[in-house]
Amino acid sequence: MTIEDLKNVKLSPMTAGYLAIYIKLSDLLAEAAEVTEMDYSGPTVDEVNRAFNSALDKVQDEVMKLAVMSMTENLCTLSNNTEL
Repeated sequence: MTIEDLKNVKLSPMTAGYLAIYIKLSDLLAEAAEVTEMDYSGPTVDEVNRAFNSALDKVQDEVMKLAVMSMTENLCTLSNNTEL
């Protein structure tokens, strides 16, 4: 899923924003791996990036919790609205 895909889904601006942040963080993980692969290969890439990956994984978990909280709040206040 890309940030552009989120524009076609009926999500509240807050939920879409949190999911966009999550996608950006995923992209950062991939970018870091690509840069590390310039000097390392195979499992060494993950070893070099371990602390970075761990930190971003924690941030992604927190952002997803915010997205779920946003969706849950929107579900609880729905009245013939199709936007989460």
